[in-house]
Amino acid sequence: MQNKNYHILLNFVTAFAVTLFFSCQSNVSNTQGYLISEEAPIAEAFNVNLKYTDSGRLTAVLKTKKVLDFTNKSFGYHEFPEGIVLDVIDKEGKVSIIKSDYAISYQDTGLIDMRGNVDIKTADSTHLQAKQLYWDQNINWVFTDQPYKSYLPDGTINEADGFDANQDFTILNSRINDGVMFIDE
Repeated sequence: MQNKNYHILLNFVTAFAVTLFFSCQSNVSNTQGYLISEEAPIAEAFNVNLKYTDSGRLTAVLKTKKVLDFTNKSFGYHEFPEGIVLDVIDKEGKVSIIKSDYAISYQDTGLIDMRGNVDIKTADSTHLQAKQLYWDQNINWVFTDQPYKSYLPDGTINEADGFDANQDFTILNSRINDGVMFIDE
């Protein structure tokens, strides 16, 4: 009886596999008639937790609810319509956290455009808030022409209409400033 059940199961699996094979072939030929919109992404990913390494060292962790891949375009990009949380880890293991409501990353230029409640907390406790921020990964430079506000660890508060800085914020060029600075006497 057990041998008979085995043969029935084997016949069922074989019939299922053959049906699946022919139905897949049929679907492939039928899909050739479908047109994919040029505006559609070539891939979508959900609940992403991506880890970047350099020479075996963890350098960044990207978390996002949704990624749209438009790298098939002439100027390819990845879009993060539901925002990002990016942990950047320096060589000493210190973590800076970058958040935004929306982001787009252009593969050819290495430029990332972050928009909506951009919030950066550096490993040294510098806190920066902006409406929009660009990060040029090729030259490790961040900049914006939008209003921003920064809070430094020494209590200094700065508001301005734009800035550019290296990604460590050890060099900062700010425009049209207004703020509070504490000076030792």
